[in-house]
Amino acid sequence: MFYSLVSLLILLIVLMIVCVIVANRKVLKNRKRVVQLIWVAVITATCYTAFILTPADRYGLACFAGGLYFLATDWLVVYLMLFAAAYTKVSPPSKVPRRIIGLLAVIDSVSFVINAFTHHMFDLKAMTAPGWGIRYWDVRFTPLHYVHRFFVYSLVLYSLCIFFYRFVKSPSIYKSKYGSILLQVTAVVGINILCSAANLYYDYSVALYASLAISICYLALYASPRKLLEKIHSTIIGDSVIGLFAYDNNGNCVGVNRAAEDLFGAEEDIYAAAERFLADWMKEFQENTDNVIGSERTFDNKGNKVYIYATYQKFSDGKGRLLGSCIQFENRTEVVKKIKAQQYKATHDMLTGLLNRNAFEEEASEILAKASVPYCMVCSNIKDFKLVNELYGAEAGDRLLKAQAEMMRASAEEGSVSARIYADKFCTLLPKSSFDEKVFLDNMNRILSDCLETTFRLHYYIGVYDITDVNEPVWTMYDKAMLAIEAVQGNYDQFVCYYREELLQHIMKEKEVLGEFDRALEEGQFCMFLQPQIANDGRVVGAEALVRWLHPEKGMVSPGVFIPTLEKAGLIQKVDLYMWECAAKKLEEWKRGGREDLFISVNISRKDFFYLDVCEAFRTLQEKYDFDNKKLKLEITESALMENVREVLRTVDGLHELGYDIEIDDFGSGYSSLGMLKDINADILKIDMIFLQETKNVRRSGTILKNIISMSKELGMPVITEGVETREQMEFLTSAGCDMFQGYYFAKPMSVEDFERGYC
Repeated sequence: MFYSLVSLLILLIVLMIVCVIVANRKVLKNRKRVVQLIWVAVITATCYTAFILTPADRYGLACFAGGLYFLATDWLVVYLMLFAAAYTKVSPPSKVPRRIIGLLAVIDSVSFVINAFTHHMFDLKAMTAPGWGIRYWDVRFTPLHYVHRFFVYSLVLYSLCIFFYRFVKSPSIYKSKYGSILLQVTAVVGINILCSAANLYYDYSVALYASLAISICYLALYASPRKLLEKIHSTIIGDSVIGLFAYDNNGNCVGVNRAAEDLFGAEEDIYAAAERFLADWMKEFQENTDNVIGSERTFDNKGNKVYIYATYQKFSDGKGRLLGSCIQFENRTEVVKKIKAQQYKATHDMLTGLLNRNAFEEEASEILAKASVPYCMVCSNIKDFKLVNELYGAEAGDRLLKAQAEMMRASAEEGSVSARIYADKFCTLLPKSSFDEKVFLDNMNRILSDCLETTFRLHYYIGVYDITDVNEPVWTMYDKAMLAIEAVQGNYDQFVCYYREELLQHIMKEKEVLGEFDRALEEGQFCMFLQPQIANDGRVVGAEALVRWLHPEKGMVSPGVFIPTLEKAGLIQKVDLYMWECAAKKLEEWKRGGREDLFISVNISRKDFFYLDVCEAFRTLQEKYDFDNKKLKLEITESALMENVREVLRTVDGLHELGYDIEIDDFGSGYSSLGMLKDINADILKIDMIFLQETKNVRRSGTILKNIISMSKELGMPVITEGVETREQMEFLTSAGCDMFQGYYFAKPMSVEDFERGYC
């Protein structure tokens, strides 16, 4: 038994040294503490082996060797504690406890060294085992030795507590990492206590110290990390959101994680599905020899479209022999859906689902680039669409727009594309042979009647541009179709209009007008013409100021060309300001020349109320020029009065306070003439020439005209009738009581110089 123990200890010492050599060859976590623990275990086992091998006649040497053994046990448990703290990451919050333990270990070590001389820790006696004939050293402990034991067992208990705490608190996959060492240390300590209590001839637990050191080396540096890594890999793979199929070297599926099952569905054998997937993959990439191959895939799972990115990877040994392979699946369905949703938002109108402006331009350009048949651009516009939202609410307007979009989708043919450009403006590019204006109008009228169940009737206009040059910009085509709509807007008999080159010429003329306007105003090319106004007794009482443009190169530019253009561009107020000043200046001149009996009427257009402070403008004229305010008559059209009633009435009152007379121009051409007369404080009524135009109902027209004149008399308002062109008209108006006349029968508009020569 003695020699067996010695042999075992020597073998363990050799194994521990081998462990140290092997461990030092690799960079491993916790290697430093493990190597330190093994070296202390080597020293402990060596000292004990030397102790039990010391001959009976070498008492002093035996005491020294025994002291070294007990000294080594001190440092064995100290380094066990240090290993436990490093391995579990549990250590005291400060270095003070460690320093105290180190100091106690040093004191205990010194005590055992001097014990060879003082025998205050233990004493020895050579003994022979009865019946065995084995000589051994009987260790006789002093009371002070039990202090050493208390110190040692306290450190061991602390180490066990550290392992136990980490064992309890750690997740299940980490429990074996700490539990295996905890169990072995507990067993060794227990056996050590039993050996001490049994008073055996030899301390067999020393062999367990060495075995424990070897075991800790294996568990801490190799087995536990490898096992833990396998568990972590297994958990990561099993719980990963990335699907995985694993295959052996023959292409047989040997593993499928949950993400892959969810991805491909569990209605069929998932392993068979995995093997089919690999077979299809290898057919597609049979000529590709790369170790890693990636590809996008799409498939259906229970009717749902799934987008994935699959990565194939094969594994080989050091000699290039195939060990197996795997395919990983990244589910990109949500990402793809978000991208598609963003792309949809970027290319479609969110209300109707039709293409938006940018996407329409791109697709229309592509279609025209490949066109082999004639195409046309069809644009649509609903007249007074804003009234739908105002009268019936935005929901009704949206319903109408969506119904129109659905109609356009339903009637779409191959090679056509439709879009909502903005508001109620839609356009379609389609083969010319596919466009049937009657069908288009019928469909739209049906939508209007279905969506708006009311007597209120909307009018729908269509502009068509027959494309002659497919290389023309798409928006030029759109603009031409919209120009066609502008040509028929306001016409209740015509709903479809085709683009003609004359429309473009009209636009070019407008651009010329706008381009030359500022310079013309600065150079005084705009002139004031006067058309006389005649009293019913034949006297010339005044004139209406009319603007004329005398272009230095083009000559007289028709007011019908530049006035609508300037009104559309929001520039007419500049001309009006200029004309008001011309009239004020001329009245001042007439006043100085003694002609204070004549007045001049100037027009205030409806746009002036939006862009100008009209009262302030005429107040400024009063301060700048010396004229009688009553001689500057201010004409406001009936349509301007009805457009912004409150603002206009406030302005009229302000002009009256300044001393001006207000004329209602074009009376009878609007929609609410009588209702307007009761509210506005006007001074003169100017009847529109519409009542003097040829009509089948001459008698009815005359009756209306007489009653208007009679009504104005009762209201105390003088009456001027414009557009008088014949003697008969003049005589009829005179008999009806008209106060003043204006028209070609008396004189056409003329220059100021001609007016002054003829009437001043």
